[in-house]
Amino acid sequence: MAMKRCPVCGEKYSDTYKTCPFCEEEAAERSGGKIRRGGRRSASKGQPNLLTPTLVVLILIMLALLVYLLFGDQFQKKEEETPNTPVEEVTPGEDETPAEEGETPAGEDGEVDMPEDPSVPSTGDDTQEEPETSGELSYEKASALPDGLTLSASDFTLKTVGESHTITVSGGSGSYTWISEDEGIASVDSSGKVTAVSRGTVNVLVTDGSKKAVCIVRCNVSADSAASSSGSSGSTTSSSSGLKAGSAVVTNAGNGVFVRSGPGTENEALATLPNGAEVKIVESAGNGWYKITFAGNGGADTTGYMKGEFLANQ
Repeated sequence: MAMKRCPVCGEKYSDTYKTCPFCEEEAAERSGGKIRRGGRRSASKGQPNLLTPTLVVLILIMLALLVYLLFGDQFQKKEEETPNTPVEEVTPGEDETPAEEGETPAGEDGEVDMPEDPSVPSTGDDTQEEPETSGELSYEKASALPDGLTLSASDFTLKTVGESHTITVSGGSGSYTWISEDEGIASVDSSGKVTAVSRGTVNVLVTDGSKKAVCIVRCNVSADSAASSSGSSGSTTSSSSGLKAGSAVVTNAGNGVFVRSGPGTENEALATLPNGAEVKIVESAGNGWYKITFAGNGGADTTGYMKGEFLANQ
């Protein structure tokens, strides 16, 4: 077997081959994507190259790291400046509901001396305060102010119903409010004029809103003087609010108002009277309270006490 050299590729091959096997192999490899150079096989063009994707990933990671290093502090500051504040939920019924029109005014402690149901008899344990007329300065509140005003008289006597005496005041702001401790005994107007209404002793107070002064008024009214002041109906005015001794009805009572055993909420509740209940005013009991009679159990006349806010003459 002789060897011969291919004039194309220069490789030696056996003369048993009709053509150069190396050229045929190279042609076959070229058609399959491989190239033979210098008689050696080269890497396939179809083999994937992992270098390029790896470089891309590394470049992206480096860019992200660079952005974080340059701008990371600014992003953190923005998050701190906009805190996530939760919204407070309001449960229905928590808000205070204002009193509706027509409700009975509340007392000094915000409560009303009335039971929820006037048909239920009172046990006498209720110690709620009587209501106070809103917007008016009560004698109790004014008496808590410090002294500081000067009066022309600190004590005087009136001997007949309707007799009057004017008190002058000095010091303070010059704008004064006059209040009688009991209008059923002696009334006082805005000028300091005190008028006897019935027998008794009462304090008359004046205040400028920050200071006060008190005068004692003694109404030594005789029975004849009180009788002569009665009108044609036989009733005597018992307060400057218009209440008179005589027939009256319960008013402004909402679901009902207590009748007490004495002139004060600390006394036992004898009964509950609804709006429109007929009573009879006997006399003033002081501090806005009135002695009354009403039809008790079995229709028997019963004596008790009620505040004037709940009474109106017929």
